Amino acid sequence: MGSEVRISQLLSPFAPGSIYTDKYGIPNIICGLDYWFVKQENGRLEEIPEAISINLIVEPRLTNILKVSTLRQPPKYIFDKDNIKLSGLKIHTHRFPRWYVNNTSGDLRRFNLESKKIEKGAWRPVRFIAVCEAGHISDFPWKEWLSCTCNNDMGLKLNDAGGVDLTSIKISCKNCNKWKSLAGATFINLENGESGLLKAGINCSGQRPWLGENCINEYCEKPLAAVLINQSNIYFAKTISSIFLPDLDADPLTKKIQDIITNSEKLSPASVMFKLGYKEMGIEIIKRIITEECGDLPLPSDETIIEAFENIGSGRSSSSPSPIPLTNDSVLLAFRRTEYNILRNSITEGISNELCVISSDVPSSLQKFFTKVNLIEKLRETRVFYGFDRLIRSENPLEGMPEVAIKQLFMKTPGSETWLPAVKNYGEGVYLELSELTIQKWLQNNSEWLQKRYTKNFVDRMSLETMLLPPSSNVDWKWASRYQLVHTLSHILINQLIYECGYSSASLRERLFVSSDEQAPMAGILIYTASGDSDGSLGGLVRMGRPELFENTVKKAINKSSWCSADPVCSENLGGGGSRLINMAACHACTLLPETTCETINNGLDRASIIGTPTDHERGFFSELLKYFN
Repeated sequence: MGSEVRISQLLSPFAPGSIYTDKYGIPNIICGLDYWFVKQENGRLEEIPEAISINLIVEPRLTNILKVSTLRQPPKYIFDKDNIKLSGLKIHTHRFPRWYVNNTSGDLRRFNLESKKIEKGAWRPVRFIAVCEAGHISDFPWKEWLSCTCNNDMGLKLNDAGGVDLTSIKISCKNCNKWKSLAGATFINLENGESGLLKAGINCSGQRPWLGENCINEYCEKPLAAVLINQSNIYFAKTISSIFLPDLDADPLTKKIQDIITNSEKLSPASVMFKLGYKEMGIEIIKRIITEECGDLPLPSDETIIEAFENIGSGRSSSSPSPIPLTNDSVLLAFRRTEYNILRNSITEGISNELCVISSDVPSSLQKFFTKVNLIEKLRETRVFYGFDRLIRSENPLEGMPEVAIKQLFMKTPGSETWLPAVKNYGEGVYLELSELTIQKWLQNNSEWLQKRYTKNFVDRMSLETMLLPPSSNVDWKWASRYQLVHTLSHILINQLIYECGYSSASLRERLFVSSDEQAPMAGILIYTASGDSDGSLGGLVRMGRPELFENTVKKAINKSSWCSADPVCSENLGGGGSRLINMAACHACTLLPETTCETINNGLDRASIIGTPTDHERGFFSELLKYFN
């Protein structure tokens, strides 16, 4: 696979283990990370160190939470006359599924993963494969399903008549005169551990074709499920992202060292990170660059260099200390709180080359609801891929890191220099912070209504979704109400901003900061755009944070949310909606966004938290603003 997909798509949806259909309509499986940064040399794949060194990404907060050594950006598909080794690097794929059916005769034939060419027009890939909850994927077991005991595949035929159900699809063997339809093959019940293939005595063989023909199959007890090759639940990429945070406590010398590691023109950040695996060599490289580029700076000690390296992107800020939560945050919530503590402060471009935050005034008519509106004129988002799920998403995706990811993505363990693929995106955004005083009054004045709306069962379902970053304790209706409020506000603002700022809804993203901790509460929203294809952005989104534009945007968004074309059905309280039953009043006509925009895949939304119900608007947090349009 050369330049057919963008680099960012190699993290999702076309990451290792996923199925990619090329421009010729042929499905392939994206190879594991052993096949990245390698080229065919002398009949075998050889690693290209130059490609590794120029593609390393510096983001210590992510490497720490994922417990890996480094991050690498996928190699670009380029041609460089001066460096032949970097030319033609590509992400490798294997032919999958391996079974093809003859267009004329219906004969089935099995190819190898490495098969490059087959007779055009004569063969088409089969529509069915098999997967399991543990992440394995294999060809549909045609012979086992048919109970064919022939010692070869020569007699298999597939009659796919294209009927309304699976009884119209028949597999047969002309050698043993057996035939059988696919009726019941796709049945799966994960809760009871049942499947149509398991009932037929077919178990998961633990195949991992993305790692190659030589990969040893794993022992697996999960039920094997027959699925269509284009089903959306056969691959869920696991990704995590962060906003790069400057070390605000760095002195000029420390900041210069950090700039050298991340942005030196003479030495790519990758080279420094690559060498810092060997501290002595990395220290000498940094000292040499300081001497050559900054003769006026004193030569730092080894300890200073190591400290500067360890605090890159740490978000240290002793000048504006933040409240400490009474209860310990979960790992992911603490990770998000670090960003919250930085984004709510002003950071000029002279302080950081990666993040620029300018405080804006809150319009007088909105000061009751918002305490901060910050213009994020520049930000850097780093997104990392660390594995995948099949059939159902993991309840705790970070559990077992990094061993789980290394085992799933590599055939050969990379040793001490563990790494994961990542991309850097630059963009802009607007940060908003709701008034904590107004939130507390809203919770107090509407406590009976909110508790009736967000029942214990509903809150329990919310607490089980790690995507919502629930607190480690004290998960109650107050947290649920706060989360629904903040998240729904984010969605209705994005829906309005797409008409105002020039970006499409799929180009915008949200980042939520929600905590009901009594001592350190959070109710913040970052709406931003970030693209790996360009440095910076158009400026249209930042402009919308200016007081004269922000006021109208908010009021228009609130007014539009007061009515939905699907009402009264949309606003009815049916105990939970959405894929996880943790939505209330939310549908595609009013609140839902493209899944690439929403960080929880459209879960945890309730328009009633914003404007109340059609019969009782006064319950909504922003119901007071509706008077401007009545």
